[in-house]
Amino acid sequence: MQTLADRYVLLERLGSGAMGVVWRARDEMLHREVAIKQLLLPDLDPRQVEEACERAMREGRIAARLQHPNAVGVFDVVIEDGKPCLVMEYLPSRSLSEVLKERGTLPFEETARIGAQVVAALAAAHEVGIVHRDIKPGNVLIGHDGRVKITDFGISRAADDVALTKTGRLSGTLAYLAPELARGAEPDPAADMFSFGATLYAMTEGQPPFGRTENEFGLLYKISTGQVTPPARSGPLTPLLTRLLAIEPADRPTAAQVVEELAAHTASRSGRRTGILVAAVVLVFLVVAAAVTAPLLFGRDQAAGSGSGSTGQSASKTPETPAALTTKDVDTFIRQHFAKLPKDTAGARQDWVPEARPAVQTDDQYWKRYEVVAIYGEPRISSTAQDDQRYSVGLDLTLRKQGAREHDVSIEGFRLDLVVKDGKLLIAHAREASG
Repeated sequence: MQTLADRYVLLERLGSGAMGVVWRARDEMLHREVAIKQLLLPDLDPRQVEEACERAMREGRIAARLQHPNAVGVFDVVIEDGKPCLVMEYLPSRSLSEVLKERGTLPFEETARIGAQVVAALAAAHEVGIVHRDIKPGNVLIGHDGRVKITDFGISRAADDVALTKTGRLSGTLAYLAPELARGAEPDPAADMFSFGATLYAMTEGQPPFGRTENEFGLLYKISTGQVTPPARSGPLTPLLTRLLAIEPADRPTAAQVVEELAAHTASRSGRRTGILVAAVVLVFLVVAAAVTAPLLFGRDQAAGSGSGSTGQSASKTPETPAALTTKDVDTFIRQHFAKLPKDTAGARQDWVPEARPAVQTDDQYWKRYEVVAIYGEPRISSTAQDDQRYSVGLDLTLRKQGAREHDVSIEGFRLDLVVKDGKLLIAHAREASG
């Protein structure tokens, strides 16, 4: 295995881009995993190599100015074979673009939770004069523990820095580019906000706001003239998207303003007080994919009865008739149910059939011990009855106790049985997957 600077052992190649490759590595001095962006400089003359190295060093300096829980941090810059390597925080994750490729669209509640964390980091960046210049789904990481972070400040620029290179290429991905940049303007925070809005739009609408096309010249014209397709499936986020995607930069809200608006969306949907704004937003998303864990599940062997339906709230978006339920409905119910944990145990209990609900005291005492509970990967759903009134859901679960180290988590398999009562999905039974 290759070692950089006699300290960082390269373990696994995570991905690559136009200018470099990213590795998962181990810091032998501090005994932690890190991500390393190794600059690749093929077919460049010496002057271009020097400029590229200066650009990478600048990236490190810029990132070091931004300390925020929703931005990937840079720990170190080392020189290897005359080329700089950025040593960054490692987050076991998937990119938002991967999630959207798999799922197509996200519910607006989930979009708001993800967006709130992204825009919180943007607000912090703009406050210290940093413009990202390439906000897009591919640069948003969704951690396995639910955290959301912006990555790749490789083409970002501090407002008071002088541009180092003039390649003639547009910075940023075209599909998420602000209209003024397509017309030749310099990137600024308002351009970041357009790209952020375009990212939210893709999450709820299933494509970028200017559509999909391989004709880059035609797309550039649509962008420069602000020909955004109005959102049609974004629900209560539609007014915000309309303002973020305004053709005139002055008509767009600032990142700080959007932090407050998305926090309000998140709080109203979860029924929780926001408290300290950014901290509350992070907390809500940390448990968005929360799942049940072994000690709580063991012993819940009750079968679903035929009693009356639940009198409490159900977080699923269940259709009025059971026959209309789809796999996506079941997935949504599972995710929204566990989004209530570990804080809203009372709300979570209402998603069980009455005869199988956990005892209040035992449930509360159990969940108070934990900081992060999450679904690892995707729930595996199958119908277990001919009339589609019952569903079996397999889950791989992760759990981290309060005060435990970031990667000190376990992964265990469990299975939940769901029933439909009065048109609502409810949890009837939980057990180990092997049981």
